[in-house]
Amino acid sequence: MYANDQHKAIQHQEEFIFALAQANAPQFPALSALWEAYYDDPCISSAQASALLHELIALLAINGGNANKSLVNTVVRLLPFFSMASQGGHEIRTQSD
Repeated sequence: MYANDQHKAIQHQEEFIFALAQANAPQFPALSALWEAYYDDPCISSAQASALLHELIALLAINGGNANKSLVNTVVRLLPFFSMASQGGHEIRTQSD
């Protein structure tokens, strides 16, 4: 994912976040929508980045919080990127591998 000269990637081993979101899809519409379009190189608006930011926090909260180390590491690594895009009004461009 690229925005405002910054780059972040969701690694293959981190894709489990989408399975967690899909298990409760109505609570995580932005994460679910991203997963559905994930391999189609979607563009993510700053408003969608804001929704993803909040959904990642909620995903962490209902899945063990700080006790779930792999989820904590993934969420904490992604939050600043989505926050930057949201606050700066930047579109996120994606490119799957």
